[in-house]
Amino acid sequence: MKPFQPAPFRSSLLIRGGHLQTILSIRAESASGLSPRRHFVEVSGGDQIVLHEDGSSDLRFDAPCVLFIHGLSGSHASPYMERFARRFLRRGYRVFRVDMRGCGFGADLADHLTHAGRSQDVLDALSHIASHYPSSELFAAGVSLGGAQLLRAVGRLGAGLQETPEWFSRVRRVAAVAPPVDLIRCSDHMQKLRLRLYNYYFIRSLLRRLPKRLWNNKAFQEEMSRPAPRTLRELDDRFTAPLSGFRDAIHYYTESSCNRVTRDIDVPTLVLASKDDPIVPVGSFQDDPSQWSKSTQLLITPQGGHAGYIGRKNQCWMSEVIEHWLVGQPVC
Repeated sequence: MKPFQPAPFRSSLLIRGGHLQTILSIRAESASGLSPRRHFVEVSGGDQIVLHEDGSSDLRFDAPCVLFIHGLSGSHASPYMERFARRFLRRGYRVFRVDMRGCGFGADLADHLTHAGRSQDVLDALSHIASHYPSSELFAAGVSLGGAQLLRAVGRLGAGLQETPEWFSRVRRVAAVAPPVDLIRCSDHMQKLRLRLYNYYFIRSLLRRLPKRLWNNKAFQEEMSRPAPRTLRELDDRFTAPLSGFRDAIHYYTESSCNRVTRDIDVPTLVLASKDDPIVPVGSFQDDPSQWSKSTQLLITPQGGHAGYIGRKNQCWMSEVIEHWLVGQPVC
């Protein structure tokens, strides 16, 4: 595979450092003007996820389709999801932005939580797209948790852990930005006192937007009556793991980390990460080169934060890189 070499990232002069890049990347943007058509996709456990399809009425039927998967506290309407959509619509692609279990328009459609191990949900989303557009090439990109779910999905297929669907031969390229590939290592990192603000942000966001149907679960009601967790590991111990069939957080992390199968990925894949990411330690990408397959290109930048990459003139370098990687063109 020919090396993908985008132009170097140059951060905004006013937004330097991983913390600023991370925090300011989630700021709201002006209305996107997108008017998606919604698809409700059945997944395991009787839950549904929601696909938001963007594309003009005159788009040809066999236009390439691209799926975007959001991160832990995101949805189809996250700023980076809308940036991706606008870019690929200009390219003539049909765009699908997902709301994973309990997120966005899926808030009332799930009894279970989304988490890093929900790679089958990604495949179910792609299968739905493939069945509606049987002549289209398929592409996918995920950010943070969504990136980890995507890598786990394609890695498990490459490892032969589940049957590869016929439509998978139409998947041309995938990309993951700042994926937590080693959940134990990421959790250990997030235990640091200096990162408690991030823990607080994620916990507050997640507890506020838990699937409403979870309130029918007595164990969940009992946990919600207790003081709120102080760290993400405590949240996973008390909520994510038991509500998702795991013994505890460590069992969840061990079973769901995508680095167990990334060496088996056999579709062209880009993994984009930053050395100054305050949430996902860069060593989880670099310390064991053998965890990456020959079809995977690792792109590590000195700066960018956690899926920030706010560049000069307030442009998002990440969006440009993902666009050109998936389209298969060099970044000028």
